Amino acid sequence: MTKEGTVLDGKYEILKEIGRGGMSIVYLARDNRLNKQWAVKEMKNDGTKTRDTLLKGLEREANILKDVDHPVLPRIVDIINSRGTIYVVMDFIEGTNIAEILKEKGAQPQEKVIEWGRQLASALDYLHSMNPPIIYRDMKPSNVMLKPEGGVKLIDFGTAKEYTIENNADTTALGTRGYAAPEQFGDAQGRGIYKTDARTDIYNLGATMYHMVTGKNPCEPPYEMKPIRQWNPALSTGLEKIILKCTQPDPNDRYQSCSELLYALDHYTELDDSFRKKNKKKLALFITSAVLTVVGGVAAIVGYSGIKRLRMENYVELVNSGNEAYEDGNYKAASNYYKDAMNLDVDSSDAYLRMLDMYVKVDSKYTGEGEPELDLASGLSAIEAKIKDPSRKVNADVIYQVAYRYFVMEQWGAAANYFRMIDDSDDEHYSKNYDSYSKSAKYLGEVAAALDTGITDARGLYINLNDFYNYNKGLSNTNDQKFTNYILMLKCFTRIMDDIDDDSIANVSVIVGQAEEDLNDSENSAEFQYDMTNYAATIYQKIAERMQAAEDAAGTAHDASDDYFNLAIERSVAMLELISAKTDEDGKEIDLTSDSTNSNIKDIQSAYQSQICSIASMYVRMGDYDNAFAYYKLGENHLSTSSTAIAKVYAAHLTDLFAYYGDISGYTDSQKKKIKELYDEAVKRVPNISSLSNSWKTLKVKVNNLDNNASGSGSGKEGK
Repeated sequence: MTKEGTVLDGKYEILKEIGRGGMSIVYLARDNRLNKQWAVKEMKNDGTKTRDTLLKGLEREANILKDVDHPVLPRIVDIINSRGTIYVVMDFIEGTNIAEILKEKGAQPQEKVIEWGRQLASALDYLHSMNPPIIYRDMKPSNVMLKPEGGVKLIDFGTAKEYTIENNADTTALGTRGYAAPEQFGDAQGRGIYKTDARTDIYNLGATMYHMVTGKNPCEPPYEMKPIRQWNPALSTGLEKIILKCTQPDPNDRYQSCSELLYALDHYTELDDSFRKKNKKKLALFITSAVLTVVGGVAAIVGYSGIKRLRMENYVELVNSGNEAYEDGNYKAASNYYKDAMNLDVDSSDAYLRMLDMYVKVDSKYTGEGEPELDLASGLSAIEAKIKDPSRKVNADVIYQVAYRYFVMEQWGAAANYFRMIDDSDDEHYSKNYDSYSKSAKYLGEVAAALDTGITDARGLYINLNDFYNYNKGLSNTNDQKFTNYILMLKCFTRIMDDIDDDSIANVSVIVGQAEEDLNDSENSAEFQYDMTNYAATIYQKIAERMQAAEDAAGTAHDASDDYFNLAIERSVAMLELISAKTDEDGKEIDLTSDSTNSNIKDIQSAYQSQICSIASMYVRMGDYDNAFAYYKLGENHLSTSSTAIAKVYAAHLTDLFAYYGDISGYTDSQKKKIKELYDEAVKRVPNISSLSNSWKTLKVKVNNLDNNASGSGSGKEGK
């Protein structure tokens, strides 16, 4: 972090911090020579792959913007590289991002949306006309700033790219689900169908205008955009047609350039049905008789389409009602809503997964006292009955997702049963998905069945997993199934590391390395990076601990174990960055210091604490207490003072400080003082720490007993 008052390059004085992300900090700065304010984005390169990737994105943003000259696009005026830290000096944009406006006020007036659409289309048209053309690829409300005077400004060019005519398969998952065009995600096998080009930006802008004018977020299930007049019949039919054309799945069916889109927005009233009716009145009179002959057929088609649309609307409404009831703690009502949704649409997985998650989460909080709020067994039985009902023909996608969810939750028996349903099925209803799922389901079903026995045969389970790995590594790196499989595989390896031989341990290390290498070569790596990094850290730590025990038994140095501890620490540090970069449903970064009772924020705080304590414990195992205490301090500075997470960090910190100083009877006055200072700091900052940490009462007794022990010469250590 750069201190206020720091002057960069002899002229840019840092005034204050105005924004912070997981990987970068944005400051308000003043050019002391020109007396002008700028925004300065800072990112430090710590040498990790995660940071290096993001630095490339930042540099890409800077290099793109330094050549632009358009009122909707921010300017880059300077790029400073100082001792491994990159500073990008750019326009300071006052205003509010439109995502926040939509969250607070909902749908925006049609005329405003059309004007914003014109301005954004003009900016995209400018980028597309550059040599080479620039494709933005991440248009969404949170990347559009509304300035005080009413104009808009486009921000965040980290995913933009120069378009090259020769590139026929540059498809990547860059972009935001709901706003991203289909070609940004490829086909069902993860292969790109079209390259991203100007028409990709047109789709993104159409989805953004849809959200702005309806207030409906396309990022939320079921990730579809209905005609806007279904939400508000008063909206222009012309605008509805424009948005529908922008968001066609096939790029060839969209506007082919932003200049075409601009023309349409300038003349949207001419596309209105009322305008067209006036100009076709004579023709309408002439063909009345012809229309009457086919009106019955048309009505039948419209009727069927309307019923289908109404069914989907009702399904979404039922799932949303279930979600609201769950959040309000009305679990039985939520369960009924989810069941009704399952009955309405057997091919959509959302209701199954929401109900499954609810039952498991509520059950995990049951203490055993009194009546449970939900009976897990009955909930699982209800889901199973609906899936196995032969009259329903639930498709393989739903079954696979349910099986996968059971697997992640370690409900091994249920996971094995559902994977087996896919593996055993030869029903033609599954034919479309069978090839995609059957082989993976076969391996995962066998692994889940083995885990369900309580790992009585760790060697046999290892062989199953190794066979699965040999199959999986042959899949293309463009196939997302490959990385889902890797993640499940690594999860299983974490459970058997203590029960397999040294040769198998060495091979697990090879498998982790191959999985990470394949993911780095994939353009869709961001989607899987979190879980992959998390499991890799756990596996490397387990290998290190096992090696260290062997080294201690042999009386040899800790060279090999330290190497693996460092591999684990590198990945855990990357996890801290990934956790810090997590965002809420509106794309806003989550504040780890928040006192919110939101369960999602609490889970993220807990994940951050877990990584902090894991890193510190590994440094302790290596005898590096300075780094251990430094990471504890990092956690204490970045977590909410009312959270269980910060209480656990303080408890672990104090425990290790006691261990560092050795025998309590020999503590020096200075050592006692440092322990009391840490204890007092924790109690002052976290007043209810005793109720948040199970070990704090024991630590309190130890601290209070310090004065009962005479001061000694101590260990000579004065750690923090």
